[in-house]
Amino acid sequence: NHLVIIGVLILAFSTSMLIRSQPIEYGFELNEFDPFFNFRATEYIVENGLSEYFEWHDDKSWYPDGRDVSKTSQIMLHITTAISYQIFGGNLSLYDYTILFPAIIGSLTVIVIFGLVRLFGGTSAGLIASLLFAISLPVIIRGSIGWFKSEPLGIFYGLLGLYLFLSAIKSENKKIAFLK
Repeated sequence: NHLVIIGVLILAFSTSMLIRSQPIEYGFELNEFDPFFNFRATEYIVENGLSEYFEWHDDKSWYPDGRDVSKTSQIMLHITTAISYQIFGGNLSLYDYTILFPAIIGSLTVIVIFGLVRLFGGTSAGLIASLLFAISLPVIIRGSIGWFKSEPLGIFYGLLGLYLFLSAIKSENKKIAFLK
């Protein structure tokens, strides 16, 4: 039974990743304008550290006054990507990692969806929900390769937070509920 669940989740993740990887046919690049700023902000954290990031006043954007980056941008996107790059980046350049990051984190969301729906609908409902999320076009459009913006990570964190909150309420073990 567990092998079937793992197999379906691998299928959902793989399907989601393959669909989200379709833009690679047009080049392995960041798409649009905002992803380039998000890349630059993430690069700043990797090169200068987190404390410097919160002090950074970017004078290369919002001419003539510049921009206080930590107060006017998606800091969790930059921090999460910088930390995960340092852990999982391997031999990839940061640029290549930011191209892949939205597709990977968006595909990992199928596992969170499974857990969330499983809480109230059971295992079968969770598996169906994860497969449906894997092929959901509105979600995929905003989380494909090169779309280094906050939507894929925001959906992941939002659903993970909801899962942890609801599973903590449902948990009978108070210590585990507190940790969640």
